[in-house]
Amino acid sequence: MTDRPLVLVTGATGAQGGSVARHLLRSGRWAVRAVTRDPRSAAAAALTARGADVVACDLTDPGQVRRSVAGVDAAFLVTDYWSLKEREYEVARRTADAVLAAGAGTLVHSSLPEAHRRSGGALALPHHDGKARLEEELRAGGSPVVTVHLSTYYENWPARRLRRQEDGTFAFTLPHGDTPLPAVSVADLGPLVGAVLDAGPALHGDVVKAVGDLLPPAAYAAALTRSLGVPVAYRDVPYETYRELPLPHARAVADMLEFTRRHPDVTAADVARARGLHPGMRTFESWADSAPEQFARLLR
Repeated sequence: MTDRPLVLVTGATGAQGGSVARHLLRSGRWAVRAVTRDPRSAAAAALTARGADVVACDLTDPGQVRRSVAGVDAAFLVTDYWSLKEREYEVARRTADAVLAAGAGTLVHSSLPEAHRRSGGALALPHHDGKARLEEELRAGGSPVVTVHLSTYYENWPARRLRRQEDGTFAFTLPHGDTPLPAVSVADLGPLVGAVLDAGPALHGDVVKAVGDLLPPAAYAAALTRSLGVPVAYRDVPYETYRELPLPHARAVADMLEFTRRHPDVTAADVARARGLHPGMRTFESWADSAPEQFARLLR
């Protein structure tokens, strides 16, 4: 038992939930109940070693959800569309309701901007719209919720973007023109959520953009060139071309990037606010400078 407030963290062995759980544990101000489908995994064992209460919970099981939320003071809720698909809204709604019914004073909901209405139905972004529906309902109902909108992860650059060219240089291809693209290190999400929890009711009903940098793609290429010491180029391609590339989730990624190009909703003020909440929020270049291991395989 502890006298520290107890935070439920869903997806605790994933990218977002793991970042939040690790930061809250490091802070020493919060106790963490880490929810995972597999408490025997290496990631779950690492959280246990850090002091988390790791519990087995499949969010699609209402009984398991009710048991996992008992006694929590706050929660971080993230759901994975790619595993839940059309069930995402239902699962997230039920989990949010259980958290609030358990008496949590703050629910931090990881969401994304609504895309169907904004694009006039032109872009298929179901991984946005289920989250956005819940976000709108919770806010309209006056729930003690703070919404966090995530940007694309810096960490995706080495794994999914950069390609070595025949002349030894590197390039990445995106359908984004020269429109600024919001991005953030997922490792900085934890401190940002910690600041949101510390703020408590002052931020209830608000949307916080988790963004560390807002640059045109060519500026990201220039930052990588400086950080890696090798030329990196940005190659713009039409949206229709990118959708047909043999890449994982190419159509979904193309639609997401086309949405941020056509309907940008992150501003310099959002970047400043995120850095105000988390003063250690890294720019893309400072992150690249601090994470050489992310690029080691590509540079060999």
